[in-house]
Amino acid sequence: MDILWTAMGIAVIVVFVFFVLAQHWQRLLRQQNWTIRRLFERVQSLEEIADPAWRRKLTDASPVPLEQVFNFSFRLDDCFWHNAVSLTDDDRKYIRDYGSFVGAVKLERWRSHTVATVSEVLPDRKASGWQTRTLDFYPDASKGGDALSLWELALSRPLLSAERPPSLELVLRPHSIELRGHLYAGLETTAAAGNGNGVPGGEGDIVFFRVPLDAAALAEFRSHDPADPGANGNGGQAHANGNSWRAYYSFSDEESGIEWQLRLRDLTRKSEWERWKILESHGAPLVARE
Repeated sequence: MDILWTAMGIAVIVVFVFFVLAQHWQRLLRQQNWTIRRLFERVQSLEEIADPAWRRKLTDASPVPLEQVFNFSFRLDDCFWHNAVSLTDDDRKYIRDYGSFVGAVKLERWRSHTVATVSEVLPDRKASGWQTRTLDFYPDASKGGDALSLWELALSRPLLSAERPPSLELVLRPHSIELRGHLYAGLETTAAAGNGNGVPGGEGDIVFFRVPLDAAALAEFRSHDPADPGANGNGGQAHANGNSWRAYYSFSDEESGIEWQLRLRDLTRKSEWERWKILESHGAPLVARE
């Protein structure tokens, strides 16, 4: 009888130990499952942040800081139309009647995306002289060739065949803005580049100019802003030295017939500029200048 009670006691102890171990392992499994689920959710959140569609939704839900503002314009003179793209009189008449021209491009570079506002001069036959379009550009860092077409101009009447007519296209890339020519095969060899660097853009294509959207890369094009009243004084000298949060860049090539201007407002440097600009001497007082 004693042996029976002893065996029952041992069995109860064994069952209790197994119960305690089962409870412990159950808690460990629940904790591991919770940890794995949390890790999966965090990885999924990181993947969603990298998705341009998710970034667009995030931008709509919460404001992000505006970092830089670019104002860009360009001009193409008769030398460009005659030599670079070899337009006939009929082609030029078609462009005047049906083509629109870029007056200015404003780029607002936010931390998550770029907002491009394109102002165009409409054809002479239309009553309203200007139109403005706004485009959102969410560049994907994983795609090196990511680009947004800002403007396109057909250089001749549409062809009866399926072949694409020659055209000019203004393209925005993550770090530059380009004027590209989609020309007939062989025609691109006669074209000149707007920055002094001819760059083939593919079969039948050429890049007439590529303007970097970076202050360091733009340094060689830095000049005084003709619209800045302080350009001829010490304030203009500060701008030329690169100390200001405002900058003006320009390029002109009579041989190629291309001219462009770019104004930069770097808001990330504005607070730094305002802290020390009061130490700058601006020459003649404001009353004397008036």
